[in-house]
Amino acid sequence: MFYGLLAQAVELGTEMRVDLKEVVISSDRETNDLRRLPTAISIITPRMLDQQQITSVVNLSAIVPNFFIPNYGSKFSTPVFVRGIGNRSGGQSVGLYVDNMPLLSNSVFNFDFLDVRQIEVLRGPQGTLYGRNAMSGVVNIRTHSPLDGNRDRLSLSLGNYGLFRANASVSRILIDERLGVSFSGYLDRNSGFFENQYDGRRADRLSSSGVRMRWDFQPSNRWNIQWITNFDHSSQGAFPYGVYENGNIALPNFDHRGEYIRTIFSSGVNVRYENNRIVFNSTTGFQDLGDNMNMDLDNTPLSLFTLNQRQNESNFTQEFTLRSRPNPKRNLQWIVGAFGFHRNLRTDVATTIGQDGIANILQYHLDTAMAGAPVSIVFTDNEIPIPGRFETPAFGGAFFGELTRNNLFFNGFSATIGARLDYERTRINYNTSMLANIDIFAPPHMGGNRSDVTGTRLIGENSMSFVEFLPRFALKYEFNGRHHVYFSVARGYKAGGHNIQMFADIVQEIVRQKRDTLPIPQESPDSIIPQIRFNPEHSWNFEIGARSEILRNRFFAEASIFYIDVQDVLITQFVRTGHGRMLRNAGRAESMGVELSLRAFLFEGLEISANYGFTRATFRDNKQVTINRDGTTDTIDFSGNFIPFAPRNTFSIAASYTRPVRNSRIIDRFNFHAQYNGAGRIYWTEANDVYQNFYGLLNLRAGVSRGIFSMNIWTRNTLNTRFTAFYFESMGQKLGQRGTPFQIGVDLAVRF
Repeated sequence: MFYGLLAQAVELGTEMRVDLKEVVISSDRETNDLRRLPTAISIITPRMLDQQQITSVVNLSAIVPNFFIPNYGSKFSTPVFVRGIGNRSGGQSVGLYVDNMPLLSNSVFNFDFLDVRQIEVLRGPQGTLYGRNAMSGVVNIRTHSPLDGNRDRLSLSLGNYGLFRANASVSRILIDERLGVSFSGYLDRNSGFFENQYDGRRADRLSSSGVRMRWDFQPSNRWNIQWITNFDHSSQGAFPYGVYENGNIALPNFDHRGEYIRTIFSSGVNVRYENNRIVFNSTTGFQDLGDNMNMDLDNTPLSLFTLNQRQNESNFTQEFTLRSRPNPKRNLQWIVGAFGFHRNLRTDVATTIGQDGIANILQYHLDTAMAGAPVSIVFTDNEIPIPGRFETPAFGGAFFGELTRNNLFFNGFSATIGARLDYERTRINYNTSMLANIDIFAPPHMGGNRSDVTGTRLIGENSMSFVEFLPRFALKYEFNGRHHVYFSVARGYKAGGHNIQMFADIVQEIVRQKRDTLPIPQESPDSIIPQIRFNPEHSWNFEIGARSEILRNRFFAEASIFYIDVQDVLITQFVRTGHGRMLRNAGRAESMGVELSLRAFLFEGLEISANYGFTRATFRDNKQVTINRDGTTDTIDFSGNFIPFAPRNTFSIAASYTRPVRNSRIIDRFNFHAQYNGAGRIYWTEANDVYQNFYGLLNLRAGVSRGIFSMNIWTRNTLNTRFTAFYFESMGQKLGQRGTPFQIGVDLAVRF
């Protein structure tokens, strides 16, 4: 009860002796208590959120062992890597839930936290209970219930780089303490960190805001109904990439401003019924996403290639679960459930070839290819658009269950067996084209001089269906009520699908290959579908772990060892022209490693924690065959190389000290927090020829409080460590994004 009681002591400004155990919310899905699960789990409490300045899921990177999120340059995609498994684009490999409602797209993963009560990070496949694309883990975010009591708060943050952030929350209990309502909102702005050398403006400024409403109604002791609605809007300068050379990244320098604007609306209803024997839950969720992305594809001051992409996505989910009510007198615990979802996603993409791109690339290659021919062709457009509309709806359903038998054979020994039968169907409807005006100069017998139009149109559809069986098995032995060891085996799965961001490359390649046919006919879907499809990714995860309360209420330790065998591992690659990227299956891979977490309360007011993760994630069979423009092929074997974007080490160590101040009329409490988070080595390419060595960031926070008021001064990246946050290669360029520099600011808060 440490965190909850300490928070009460802080608010009252009094000193009190407390039990140093945490208040942990029980899971609505698991057949075991969260602290006794036979899997690796990290639990983040509100106090930890404040101390470690965790305002979004991105800030969990490296704080949780073997959990890493590279900075992609915008909120468009939040690539999560857990134990070496993940992907920087496409569908997620980690399930993210907010108040039991799943988020089905990683385009909505990066949002600001409001009224968060607890975060759970479960590592390893969790498909049995959590389902779709929970291949490498699950992040559960739980918010405060208004029935917990009035929580009126107001906070303000100010800092360098134009930081301004305001948070407010209000909650009330109504109607005989059976109805509660809470409202919260935030406003977050900064002026950006990196200047675009082309126009002198900051390339990565940010403005975001959001509101959240939650109603909790408890008509009786057996029923609980929650209605939660959330709205979030963000507008940011995006993709502040610069030229990478010998580990140094130049400042951004491009003519077409990068921008990402996103609006999210979500709403959901949780209904819970329980009696002495069972607990029933129904969770209904709806989410709507609308966004607009602009990007300079060539990342230069030249007008070569630009991209505008808009997404409109709506998701509906429904889940029912029925489980046994936890009872220490009953050795059998079980849960069964059903899940269904439907997604509508329409993506409008417009890749534009600018004036410099036409002259320096299209016209140049055309002139080179037709050198010596009696006919010459000249492009006459100032720019050539490649528009496309893609509809990629999907739906699916699943039945799942899990059974745990406690005290099997002897006291303290338990076995868990679970399974999920999952079905998913995804479809693509595509309509894209490239049309260009040309002048043809030819002798009379070849038609003479004339104007014409060249190009192609691609129209078609395709569908894919997947049926998966995901089993899980675990053994656990618990002794003294303070220690347990476990072994688990689980099957992981990530759905297949279709690439849409490579169509501009396909269109240009068709036009290039068929330039002698004017006009170019519509291309058959048979030649397109094999290029855009990717198959599901599967894994088997083997894990041995232990969790121990070494000294009662003082010293806690967790450790795990894992091995993951991955089939058809999915990786992201940029297409040859650089006008998009694609997911592709890259053979087999394996990941193995260890994780260690320690937490100690050395004496009153002082807490120290450390988390370490080591991962060795490598390709076992990754041979790539490339077709050159002259028709020859090259084969590159990356087998044995490390998987890109998966750090070999993650490390975090933190110390917090809280001390009451007596006999003072100014302050009644002092607090100090220091934290060092690190990650590396991170390989950025499959060839492993570019990498970021291990680096660490020091964050500090110190403050005082008086009654309901508090003030904290903080720094992030205190030593101004320079590091590469993201790297990729496109159109023959090596590009990267610098890590966020030193920041300093102050937080002011009042709790009414």
